Amino acid sequence: MNLDLLKTEWQARDQGLEQAVRLNTQMLRLSVLEQHRREISKWGWADKYEIIAGTPVFIYLIWFLSHYIMDIKFALPALAILAWTIALPLLNHRQRHALQDLDFSQPITTVQRQLAELKARRLNLFKWAFLLGQIIWFIPFLLVLFKGVFGVDLYQKTQNFIFPSLMVSVLFIPVAIGISKLLSGRLKRSASFQAMTDSLAGEDYKQTQRFLKKLTQFEEVPVESKDVEADTASNK
Repeated sequence: MNLDLLKTEWQARDQGLEQAVRLNTQMLRLSVLEQHRREISKWGWADKYEIIAGTPVFIYLIWFLSHYIMDIKFALPALAILAWTIALPLLNHRQRHALQDLDFSQPITTVQRQLAELKARRLNLFKWAFLLGQIIWFIPFLLVLFKGVFGVDLYQKTQNFIFPSLMVSVLFIPVAIGISKLLSGRLKRSASFQAMTDSLAGEDYKQTQRFLKKLTQFEEVPVESKDVEADTASNK
């Protein structure tokens, strides 16, 4: 066979392979960008909800503390709720802006890594916000609500109720995690409930971590090895 013809043929194959890789990369980038847009739209709704629900709670807590700041048994639960009301929206706002500021001109594997890391942090935040919220928003909120709105001291009215209820709220955390692990993957008929159990069981977080591990392994493959694999694929 003429060597010039063979060289020309291999050059054509190389060009075809480069075009295919470039096209696949563009398609993957568009897919990741669409996923990015969906995530931002979800968080936009969450921000609106936090503002609508959090503003009156914040105003009420400031008013309550201005009247009962010296009464430690009411000031402590009010301060705990206030800290929650401020901290959680700030954390969500910080993560949303990190998502919005993502640079899609970077290599696609870098973009995927950053998206996966943001997703892992968001899943972890949701899990512990939900679980710890059972402690913050049950007994402490009732104490502050009844005292401020009705003038009722639940410490005196329900002496045998508050401490056991707090213990139930604390025990809810391991029980909820355990039940979620048992139910995870078994509730396919209810997508929303399945997503909830997966989040509480940590399955979504584990999947994201496995994806990051695979991505790291791919990035660690030497460039020469990737070129050999691409040449082998083109020969086939």
